[in-house]
Amino acid sequence: MSDTAASVVRVAGWQSTPVASDKWVTVLLVSRSDRYAALPAMVAAARLAFGPDVDVRAVGYVADASPQDLQQRGVPWVRPDPVDGIGSAINAGVAAGVGRVLVVVDSTVGVTDQDLQVLAAAGSDQVVQARVRMPDGVRRDGALLLRPGALPWTDDGRRTDDGRQTEGASRTDDGRRTVGAADPDDLDTIPVVPVFAADQPVVSMPRAALLPAPCLPDERMTLTAWTRAAADRIAGDVRLVWSVRRNAEAGRTIDAATVDAFTAWRDRGAQDGAVVAGPPLPPWGARPVSPSVDRSRADTELSWALKIAAPAGPEGDGWGDVHFATELAEALERLGQRVRVDRRDAHVRDDDAEDDVTLVIRGLDRVPPNPASVNLLWVISHPDDVADTELRSFDAVFAAGPVWAAAAAERAGVPVRTLLQATDPAVFTPGAPGASADAGRVVFVGSTRGAERRIVSDAVALGADLRVHGPGWADVLPAAMAGESSLSRTAVAAAYRDARVVLNDHWPDMAAGGFLSNRVFDVLASGGVVVTDPVAGLADVLEVPTLAVASSRESLAALLDPAYAWPSPAERAAVAARIAAEHSFDARAAVLVEAARAERERLRRRR
Repeated sequence: MSDTAASVVRVAGWQSTPVASDKWVTVLLVSRSDRYAALPAMVAAARLAFGPDVDVRAVGYVADASPQDLQQRGVPWVRPDPVDGIGSAINAGVAAGVGRVLVVVDSTVGVTDQDLQVLAAAGSDQVVQARVRMPDGVRRDGALLLRPGALPWTDDGRRTDDGRQTEGASRTDDGRRTVGAADPDDLDTIPVVPVFAADQPVVSMPRAALLPAPCLPDERMTLTAWTRAAADRIAGDVRLVWSVRRNAEAGRTIDAATVDAFTAWRDRGAQDGAVVAGPPLPPWGARPVSPSVDRSRADTELSWALKIAAPAGPEGDGWGDVHFATELAEALERLGQRVRVDRRDAHVRDDDAEDDVTLVIRGLDRVPPNPASVNLLWVISHPDDVADTELRSFDAVFAAGPVWAAAAAERAGVPVRTLLQATDPAVFTPGAPGASADAGRVVFVGSTRGAERRIVSDAVALGADLRVHGPGWADVLPAAMAGESSLSRTAVAAAYRDARVVLNDHWPDMAAGGFLSNRVFDVLASGGVVVTDPVAGLADVLEVPTLAVASSRESLAALLDPAYAWPSPAERAAVAARIAAEHSFDARAAVLVEAARAERERLRRRR
């Protein structure tokens, strides 16, 4: 036995459509690279089933860093080296062509000539999987979609359309056929049960249904996605037939690509009632589901989990995400909701099946949805990191940038509602100007972010009477311009009230998407005036006399001139009152609660 290859080829598809062979059946045997010993007997079974000239071939694959056995002699290998995963093995195995029916069986599945005949006959006009019995007695009966947008579920039994329990052909220890036994030439007597998709590697399909298998690290999801797409291609069902045994099953590995695969089914109807989420699966954290008694409470009091990217402990305490989530949580609680805030280490919790609503406040981290709850996504920053498949995995999506929201909705094919960032009027409120060092000066509050902040550097170059608060500025600015390295929320509000002008800027992707910083709302709610860099669509969502845009250093100079005529205190107070009414966290919380209730009702109707 050799060490695992340093690099393994991934076969994601075909260079051209596989040619149509004149053979009736192609039997493709796939095997993990350390489980080749069973293949000679499987080749013999195929030749006994379909004759010595049968089109039978084998492909090895590496999974879970499996070591590589030497290839067995007498086995018709497609290629001398294993490929990356079972999806690649399927694609490599059929690339050279396929008969009218394709049968795919893994080396962990025990099949006889009769089993192969039944699979080939059943798969002549539909996609089928054999029921699989494991050594511990567990039965694998294909996949059901209990919760659209969640991992499909495999149970230990299926029912016919009229509700009767069915049994496939099984085998006793001495090899005799028992319950549901049938002549493979008489398929009408074999129980044929519809499932959402196949999730065990003993499948058959007509050539017309064939398309490339996805290359995912999780075996079950590879087979589920592949067979569901194949059945859709011929507008048919996936059926459960016959019964075979399997001596081992692959573990589960769920990464972001796997999650993207099952988001494709978010608009399909559910096949059962409420679900409960199982333990998180590595490395992504997505959870399997199983049926549950509907534990829905009245919509008047829902349990919310707000997921943010800030790390736990002092390291994350100063993050803006923490303040944002805390103020939103307080607003939700004022509406009678029960709320907890989960930082990065608690994105997936053991007890999160009790959450009625999961709200991901999307910053740096992509967070897997909770299949046991309503899932809301609110994109407030870093929009370039948000994939279309991520948007499709949530029940409802909001974005703080209207320009980005419109473009993302068109790309992803799901609604993306505009929900701007917000302020807390209890903290940021007008008041009498103080006599602090910020009084009458140009003020900026924020960190260096490890990059040039253009509006600050322009103000420095213009010689403005600038005062900057936040970490990282001590070695960047003239000493006279350096303020405090850290300010409390109340101190920030006081600085905004006292300043002659407050500066604001945005990351380029946020400015392009129309993501207006919550600093703008904080300053305006405090009765201050703010000068910001250009933001796409700004005039369409917020046009007040205490907000101005500096599109160049020259325009900034004019706005920072002490002689510039800003609105009176009375006008500023009027703007502050409008911001408090329209752009508070209370206003945003009301929208989110309404959306959560609507999605709960929608999910109930689909069950």
